[in-house]
Formats: sequence, structure tokens, C-alpha cells
Amino acid sequence: MRIPNYINTRNFKCKSYNISLIEDLKNHVFYVLKGKLSDDWLNITSVCRYKTTDIKSFLFNLIRKSNNNSEKIVIKADGEIHKYVNKKLSRLFFENNIIGSLHLELNYRCNLKCKHCFNPKDMNEYKISFEQAKKIIDEAHKIDVFGITLTGGECTINKDFLKIAKYVRKKHMSLSILTNAQKLYDDENLFNELLNIYPSFFKISLYSMDSDIHDNITGVKGSHYKTLNIIKRLREKNISVCIACPQILYNTDSHKYVELYADETGAEFSSGCRFIYNKNNKNLSTKCNYKDIEKFYYYIFENAEIRNFEKTDGKICGAGSSTLSIKPDLDITPCVGFNYILGNYNTTSLKELQTNILPKFREKYIKSNLKQCFKYDYCKYCEYCSLYPTNDNKFLGKSKILCEDAKAYKNAYLKLQKLQNIKD
Repeated sequence: MRIPNYINTRNFKCKSYNISLIEDLKNHVFYVLKGKLSDDWLNITSVCRYKTTDIKSFLFNLIRKSNNNSEKIVIKADGEIHKYVNKKLSRLFFENNIIGSLHLELNYRCNLKCKHCFNPKDMNEYKISFEQAKKIIDEAHKIDVFGITLTGGECTINKDFLKIAKYVRKKHMSLSILTNAQKLYDDENLFNELLNIYPSFFKISLYSMDSDIHDNITGVKGSHYKTLNIIKRLREKNISVCIACPQILYNTDSHKYVELYADETGAEFSSGCRFIYNKNNKNLSTKCNYKDIEKFYYYIFENAEIRNFEKTDGKICGAGSSTLSIKPDLDITPCVGFNYILGNYNTTSLKELQTNILPKFREKYIKSNLKQCFKYDYCKYCEYCSLYPTNDNKFLGKSKILCEDAKAYKNAYLKLQKLQNIKD
């Protein structure tokens, strides 16, 4: 069977049976096929015995005839449902040590000049070429990586960006794009070509609904207008968009209004105060102060439950388990911004990583190895993440940035708890 270009499909072994993931980007339907049904799908698509022009009806009939516990999840690309599906897949990948997501950091150059930027400016000359990307994508396809995320710097300014994006979709792998949207506005052909290949997801930073605040942060006048224009047009095409609004010194309280805008457009929303530090970029001065971090957490806790970070064995997160990232110089890290080199793609294949290197990394990257942690009452409020204090600590080491974050989290939670008790 010839798989249409609007279908993403991957197969992998989970415990004692196979699973097939099928994302229908045209009809906005997601399928999780398990066991014999997964085997049937794999057999049908590999031997090309069947011809069909209606993949939706074909899969519906395939599932209807089966009695196993396969799932059909309707997704309307409205952010929240897309987020649910991603969370479900992340758990599958995480629990089974499957590399579900591979980030390609195509370059570190950018067409904006964001004040808080953490990408190393001394690596601006590095970029991933189409030939390099093709080799990586081919191997990722062989080991059943579900999705490729193209990011940077600003990935769209890489001259091979569109060629790489098209190749990902040619392999029927999920394509996500992290972009500032400026090139998509400037180049109408690029925008249309991208939509023609059915990308799954865009993540775009919007720092404020106030154009002066946003443009001050990006260092480019008019960037706010272009960003809003592209978000609006993507949502009109029913493309999944996540609007990111990281909180820094220059846009405190902006997240409230950006979140309202995300709700209005049906986009997913992501915001946070945790700061990615690069001492060479001298970006620490743009970090939120303690009071603003506490205020931010107080705001989000009004409708959220507290995290409970206990001192137990187990994985800290999916970095190096369900995610990997390849930098412009082809260094391989557990995720974007995680300052721990697992190898370099010039000398280390993804298969070698999966077989020999990652199992050893996972043994190290567990909660019980955080030797300097769990000593204070605020520690249980810490969501340890090696990404955020990039150049502030060693691997599994203590971090001033994370400690401050945990203290602010604790104080905001206790204040809210006290207020609620008074109301009760």
C-alpha cells in the first residue's frame, strides 16, 4: 500500500508486542495499533498488496474487524488535544527507552537578537548540511524514531532547511519546527511549501502582546507583527501551534495576556521562569528576579497541583531516554541545551548510542545520583532539569538557578495554601 504524504507512521517493539503509531494529518486522527493489528499494518504497508485512496476508511475498517485494545484518538490540532497525544507518546517512549524524538539544531545563527539568547555565538559558523541531515534522518528512520524537530538558532535561515524538512516528511516521520516565524512571513513560498508537506507542529515564541516589549526583547522592530501574523495564519489552516512565552526581566506578567491570546486562537501555551544561562553570552542580567519568579508561580498555582519530587531511584526525565539532540557541529546531547556530550555523529552512530552509550547514561541519570540535593526543605519543590542551568553546574550538580527556582516555588505554594485556608 502506498502511504499518502499526509500520514506519519512508525513501528516499534513495546514489552512483548509491537506498536504502530499512525498520525493522519489531513483528517486529524491519531491511531495507536497494538499487537496483531500492528503486525497486520506493518505487513500491508511493507508488501504493497493493497491499494487505497481513503486511508481513514481503510484504518477504520481494519480496527473495526479487530477485538484488541487498539486506540483511535481524534485530534483537531487545537493545542490541548495535541498536547495530550504528545504526553501519551512521551510516556510510551520514556517507559520503553525508545528514542521517540530527535532534535536537529540546524545552525546557531539567527535573524533576531534576543537579549536572553543562550546559544553559543562562537559556533555561528557551524551548520548541518542536507547531506549530513539525510544520513541522520535515514538512520533515525531505521531505528524507528517517531519525530524529527528542526530548531536552531533559527532553523529556517539554513539554506537547506526546506530540503531537510521535505526529506523528513518523505520518510513519513513527524515533523516539528521551532521557529521565530520571521522567515515564514518574509518568504511566502517557504510558508506555502511547508504547509504542503504537512508539518505536525510549530513552536513559536511570543514574549508579549505589547509590540514594544516583544520587539525590545528580540532586538528587531516589526518582529511582533510578523510573529502574530504567522500564528494567526497557521491556526486558520488548523496547524498545531504552541506559543511559548518564557518569562525574563523585560516581560514579567506578559504571560497572562499571551495565554489569553493562545486560548482565543486555539493554540497550546507554554510559559516558565526557569532560565537557560550562558556566561559567554552574558545573559544572566536578563533573568527574572526572585520576587517575579515567586509571583509567576503564585499565578499558575491557583489552578495547578504541586509537584512532588521525592528522593527515590528512577529516571529524572526523558532526556537521553525518549529524546536526543544533535548540534550544528554534530555533537549529540540528551536534549537541546543539556550540556552533556554523549558523542559526535562523525564517529558515533545512533545505533551505537542506542545499544551501548545510552544504557550507561540512563544508569547515571537517576534521582538517587543527585548527591548534593535533598538537603533542604525546598528541595522537594525542585523539578531538576540539567537543561536550564546549562553553564551553571556540572552534570548532576547543584545549581544556584534551580535552587532559587525551588525556593520561589515553595514560597508561592505556601502563600497560596495559607490564603486558601483562610478562605475556607
